[in-house]
Amino acid sequence: MTEYAKPVPVPDEDTAPFWEAARRHELAFQRCDHCGTYAHPPVRFCRGCHDVTEPSFGFATITPRGRIVNWTVIHDAMVQGFAGDAPWVHALVSFDDQPGLTFAATLIDGVGDGLKLGAAVEVVFKDVSRDVTLPLFKLA
Repeated sequence: MTEYAKPVPVPDEDTAPFWEAARRHELAFQRCDHCGTYAHPPVRFCRGCHDVTEPSFGFATITPRGRIVNWTVIHDAMVQGFAGDAPWVHALVSFDDQPGLTFAATLIDGVGDGLKLGAAVEVVFKDVSRDVTLPLFKLA
C-alpha cells in the first residue's frame, strides 16, 4: 500500500457501520428496521415510513452495482492532495436493487466515451490505509 496523501473520512457514530463495511470490501447502507427503506447519508428518522416516535435502523449490504444518474467533472482541485488528479469525475450512482438510494462517489474511469446517463457501474474498493477503505466506482 502506497502512502495516501489526500484527506480521509473520519467516521462518526452514524457513519461508522458504513466505513466498517467498506473495510471488509462490502457496500452497506443504513436501513429502516420498520419498512426497509435505505438512506445515505444516515438519517435520524425514516423518509419511507416517517416513524419519528421509535425510529430504528441497522446497516445492510447491497449489491454493489448501479447506474450513473448524474455526474460532474472537476477541473479545479481546491483541496490539498487532489491537485494532480484533475480532471476527475464525481458521479451520483443509483443502485439496481435499491430504488431511491443514491451515492456520490469518484468514477475511476474518468472522462470518456462510456460516461453517459444510465451507464452501468460497479464498486471498486481502494484500501488507502490500514483503517480506511474508499468505495469508488468504475464503468461495468
